[in-house]
Amino acid sequence: MSPPVKARSGHIILDARGSYKDLVRAYPEIHKRVVEANRPFLKETEPLLPEVLLEENLRDIRANRKPAGYNRQDAAGMRLVFPIPAERRAEFYFLKPARCQEVVQITERVSQLLRRRGIKHSVEYDRLPLGPPRAIPGLPLPVPTPIGPGSYLPPP
Repeated sequence: MSPPVKARSGHIILDARGSYKDLVRAYPEIHKRVVEANRPFLKETEPLLPEVLLEENLRDIRANRKPAGYNRQDAAGMRLVFPIPAERRAEFYFLKPARCQEVVQITERVSQLLRRRGIKHSVEYDRLPLGPPRAIPGLPLPVPTPIGPGSYLPPP
């Protein structure tokens, strides 16, 4: 199956027998790609330098613990997230706030890197549970009222 053109998140799920420790040799290259993707958004006053984050994450990976990833609060930046595993399978994903080609490109490149290193995994896109729309606490969810083709008025 070919990858989509655009995606909001690209997930790499390690094989059932895989663990974070399998990423020790590949993680510095993965981290480097994420830092390069964020280069236009990097602030000079960044409290944690990418090298410090790399060492913190490698320390966790060597100990087979879930690493922190690269989760900077940039509005349009790329994030590398290691979620808490629900099925006891190691997983990580790349995330941007909007659907874009960069997520697909970095996911595919990292997948190739892992394949070359013999790390078995699967790739999925846009599998984040975003949930239903939410309203302001204490107020009911507004129901859109159609007034014409493609336009809506808020309910009275």
